[in-house]
Amino acid sequence: MATKRISTKEKIIEAAWELFMEKGYDNTTLNEIIERAGTSKGAFYHHFRAKEDLLFRMAWYFDRNYTDWTETQDMTRNRVDLLHDYVLYSTEAVENSRYKSFLPALYGFQVMTEGNRYIMDERREYFQLMYKLLREGIQAGQIRDNRSPLDYARNIAALHRGLTYNWLLSHCQYSLVDSVDALLTPYLNSIRI
Repeated sequence: MATKRISTKEKIIEAAWELFMEKGYDNTTLNEIIERAGTSKGAFYHHFRAKEDLLFRMAWYFDRNYTDWTETQDMTRNRVDLLHDYVLYSTEAVENSRYKSFLPALYGFQVMTEGNRYIMDERREYFQLMYKLLREGIQAGQIRDNRSPLDYARNIAALHRGLTYNWLLSHCQYSLVDSVDALLTPYLNSIRI
């Protein structure tokens, strides 16, 4: 069985998150991250502008599993049903993540900083798969075509981010999956044909 080669960027991210878990974000230095990753400052700055960028890449961690998710699904199912399951799958990944303690910092930095907002990047696997399911659903006559798949995907992503942000503000005191499902299901039913 072939082993997957881990890129320098992935090594840096994994090393940073391990250290953040051990020491906390504020108590982890850039030099410690570089040493743990077995790389150099030059390699770090090739991939990231600053330590905060490592938090922004947390979304990348979740995105790694979305393509694998499609391989476990019956892709002949109705696209609305698949979309529902996909969004709940991604929500469960957030709610049960071992990196959940860093999500408030991620959302906070994304609000306060200029430039790219990775959690909103429509090129992310998370967004692209949602868009694909919506586009296919419209083409198959399963989803209303009065809006574009891009508009639908943006609405669902905004709903998902907003509910996640509220959950974080509430210190994760309730089920994020239940909260998302309670609002996602009526929305999806409103666009279903």
